[in-house]
Amino acid sequence: MTSYSVLASGRRFSVLATWPGMYTDHTRKVTTLDDSDVAGDLAAYLTHLSEGAWDAAPWLDTYPVIEAGIAELISHLRGPDDTIPQISLSGTGYRHVSQWSFSDVTDMLHSCLPDVLPLLSRAQRLTVADELAADAAGRAEALQVLPFPQEPGVSASRAWQILDVTRVLGNGRSGPLPDGAAGWLNRAWGRGRSVAERWAARNRLARIEQLVAACRRSGGRAGAEPHPDPCAHIEMPRDASGTEIDVFCVVAPSGRRHCRETSPFGPMVITGPGRSGSKSDVVAALQPGDDEGFVKALGVWTLSVPWSPVRVPTTFAEGVPCT
Repeated sequence: MTSYSVLASGRRFSVLATWPGMYTDHTRKVTTLDDSDVAGDLAAYLTHLSEGAWDAAPWLDTYPVIEAGIAELISHLRGPDDTIPQISLSGTGYRHVSQWSFSDVTDMLHSCLPDVLPLLSRAQRLTVADELAADAAGRAEALQVLPFPQEPGVSASRAWQILDVTRVLGNGRSGPLPDGAAGWLNRAWGRGRSVAERWAARNRLARIEQLVAACRRSGGRAGAEPHPDPCAHIEMPRDASGTEIDVFCVVAPSGRRHCRETSPFGPMVITGPGRSGSKSDVVAALQPGDDEGFVKALGVWTLSVPWSPVRVPTTFAEGVPCT
């Protein structure tokens, strides 16, 4: 969600990076070019790349693959060769390969950026590499501090933006989970939350998406709904015959109706089991990371798709300053 724009000054065209900090937006110059078309293309492609990576960081299991691809691009930009090879991202073994952000980043690394970056001088390529590294370091910082929960150390850190609905292209704004997860978060919990509260809300949406996927993989039927509160509807056969079905509803109370009384840190409420059409009672109230509790309440099928904290790619976890 760092967005890139072009500022013309005479016959020179500067590519600028802009990102939202704690209180205000922050801008810095990336590089200056003589060709307006090249500058415009570079700004557009960098925006696509950043937006896809920032959206993937909290929501997609393909995020480590994305950061590995960006790290490879940075390595080529800092290398001695003038050409930039096409970089392919392998989605083998990941659930979220069909999501918008992964597709956008794949296109940028494989087709778009390898076309425009060789048109830059070596000095310009080095400044672009530094910008990509700073953007990645901001994502790594966010993933290091938010789950604990803590907040970024400085007001200008790029880490503040990780759970915002993207501002430029619309990834995360609409659609089902996880494509539209950022939009779900804003509609359910609003924007007047601390970044730690928003991360807690993220955990609840991620658990809902995971339960739906696990149920479907295990032979059941499931879906997620954003209203009146984000929830997963689960229908799981009791045995191989499928004649009897347990019906569960896993709700993450949003506090939309009583926003001052409900915290995003509150437990997820599970109702059921009951046969379809029957009245259900509260089975459990669990925190999203409680794997054992979900197994006890819903069944071992909940482990068929893993729930785990977001892993920070080691490439940018240390040694790269966040700006």
